[in-house]
Amino acid sequence: MIYRTLFLLTCVVCLVACQKTTTLKLTSDSSVLVSGKRLVMKKTDFPDLKASYFTLKDPKGELIPVQFDDMDGDGIWDEVAFECDFEPDGVLSLELTETDDLPDFPTNTNVYLGYSAERNNQFTSVAANSRPADHVALSTPYLYQYEGPGWESELVGFRTYFDSRNGKDIFGKAKPQLCVEQIGLGENYHELQDWGMDVLKVGSSLGAGALAMFRGDSIYRLGNTETADFRIITEGPVRAVLQLKYGGWNVGGATYGLTETISIWAGKRSYESQVLLEGREGNEKLVTGIVDLKKVAKRELEVGGVQIMYTYGNQSENHDNLGMGILVKQDGLAGFSKAPEEGEGVINTYTALLNPVDDVYSFHFFAGWEVENEAFANQNGFEEALIESANELNANISVELVK
Repeated sequence: MIYRTLFLLTCVVCLVACQKTTTLKLTSDSSVLVSGKRLVMKKTDFPDLKASYFTLKDPKGELIPVQFDDMDGDGIWDEVAFECDFEPDGVLSLELTETDDLPDFPTNTNVYLGYSAERNNQFTSVAANSRPADHVALSTPYLYQYEGPGWESELVGFRTYFDSRNGKDIFGKAKPQLCVEQIGLGENYHELQDWGMDVLKVGSSLGAGALAMFRGDSIYRLGNTETADFRIITEGPVRAVLQLKYGGWNVGGATYGLTETISIWAGKRSYESQVLLEGREGNEKLVTGIVDLKKVAKRELEVGGVQIMYTYGNQSENHDNLGMGILVKQDGLAGFSKAPEEGEGVINTYTALLNPVDDVYSFHFFAGWEVENEAFANQNGFEEALIESANELNANISVELVK
């Protein structure tokens, strides 16, 4: 009995000792407080990693949610995502402990596409889908639950119309939760439900960050394309990523291909859009925008290297305060403008004209609804949230592994 106890104790000591621990040192270059800095590191950044995964603990000894993502679909993780807060010019030393067990944390992001092949109002969650070439917008019974893919953090949800309209919309939330899988099943999501509601009327605008192109003197919606494909790249406790790929987009006689990669992070009220454009000739501008159906004034801010265009006021479908903002790094912005008030094509939209940086067009779309957070009951509260978001985008973090 004594020998068996000693043997077990030795095994426990060996197990603890074999859990390799190092320090991950993170240094912020920002002179202001940075909340929820999004961090993505490659597996190749950890050349001495012997175990399959690792955990991270903050200086208080609390576990930080980490997400190991297989971005290329080969069955092996190649990126790890996590978030950290930084004091001005702050330095964080995180304890990194190797483990062969995948760390488990509550899920705070989600991507969903409900598909009904039989068009019988019975929807199945699919990880990938190719839109039928003969699909007609608004045709019923619906092919897709709430007309296209949805993505969410616990604080806000978004959707895109997976048809010729190609608008983007906002699901405002009444409380923190994940809910895009249940929306539109036996309910009118245009009216306030327990989870929240569709807070935005899109019309013929670009809604909440839909895509178009400015070529010549016209704005062309990313509408009818020869092909349109959806797939989920990842989702989990830290972030969700989806991809929308379009082929055969005819714009004024020219033909393009476009791939949009959308990501949303836990604790955030914004999504990021990164766009690759095939067939670019150099005389076109990619366009995104904010709907202007309620005639709420546009405002602009500059925070460090981030340019912001936003609207705020009584413009939700619940007849209360909603703020919407587009954040673009300075070198990725050609300018802010406005679409026509009437006519065919894109109208009623405050527009952001984008430049590619290293061949990628990028922007963040932010939404704040007063029902979800009382801070958004006034414009100052919404503007402060935009500034906080811009500070996070501006911050650069240097990383060092200390053995």
